[in-house]
Amino acid sequence: MIFFWAETPDGWGIPGTHGPWAEDELDGYVQSGVYLIRGQGENMLIDTGNWTLPEYNNGMGNFLVELLDKEKNDLKYIVITHFHYDHTGNAKMLKERYGAMVVCHPADKPIIEDPLIVTREENITRFGMTPEEVVADFNLAEGESLGLSDPSIIEKYWNFPVEVDVEVENEDILDVGGLKIEVVHLPGHCPGHIGLWNAHTGSLYSGDLLHYPTPLGPYPIGDAKAHWQSIQRCLEIKPQLLLEGHGLSAYSEASSRRRLLHMEQQQKDTRDRIQFVLAREKKPVTTQELVPEVMPVKSDLDYPVSTGIGERRCYAECCIHTHLLWLIEQGKVERVVEDGRVGFTSTA
Repeated sequence: MIFFWAETPDGWGIPGTHGPWAEDELDGYVQSGVYLIRGQGENMLIDTGNWTLPEYNNGMGNFLVELLDKEKNDLKYIVITHFHYDHTGNAKMLKERYGAMVVCHPADKPIIEDPLIVTREENITRFGMTPEEVVADFNLAEGESLGLSDPSIIEKYWNFPVEVDVEVENEDILDVGGLKIEVVHLPGHCPGHIGLWNAHTGSLYSGDLLHYPTPLGPYPIGDAKAHWQSIQRCLEIKPQLLLEGHGLSAYSEASSRRRLLHMEQQQKDTRDRIQFVLAREKKPVTTQELVPEVMPVKSDLDYPVSTGIGERRCYAECCIHTHLLWLIEQGKVERVVEDGRVGFTSTA
């Protein structure tokens, strides 16, 4: 597979593709953006792309090695913005090859070190919830799941654990050859999602903050309110360059602001559409019933996923549910249980 790359004020970057169908997740057409920052005698790599099975030959690993082998500086850090497989797939291979330290937020560290944790209860209980509480609002049948953590798929395609060397929190500083790179905690897409801010060049590496739909996972993994607050944090930073986890990013303060406002508007439109449908129906509506009404147009990662019995648009449904939880907190929506069926109604 051929990857496009380009120089940046900090080093270089490889834009990340994001295929829109389920098959793209498995054959390598979902890749994170990968960025290099050069300091004096030291480099930092942000995210690592996806590794794929030999029969696909689409992984970013070999391409990264070609570029990194040409660098004169040592690779000091490999920073993982969040635990999703398209960002972590080559981390172990690159760490072993270059002796770099792997860096992430502590909330995502358990999954980075053991991707199969997403198939076990401890991935939820560590946030003070039970798996039953997480899926209670989705009206799943007995034996049915949300379809987001199939052990056989994770084991075959995405099980690339890597030991984390450095845990970072919001406003921590990573020194890369004299450059002071600030960690910006940007939760919402997932709990440990981080960005990186280079004030010297005005460059903000925002990970998947600007991917829509977000959040993709159920609460507490996904959090619509936290995501909105993360957008506001980035607007306050006023980056000159906004370098994203997927797509071609923005290259001026004005275009970076517009890009952030676009994501803000997408989230606002999602909430407004939920409230419109609930006000119109005047009866409890399930998360599954809301999906075709709130997201009628196909977007990335919005496709049917097996639940073990049937299929549901799980990513879209989880996104909508995290917005419902925020609307409930605001007193605009209420949760209703009738005959064992969970629905949502407008309080307006």
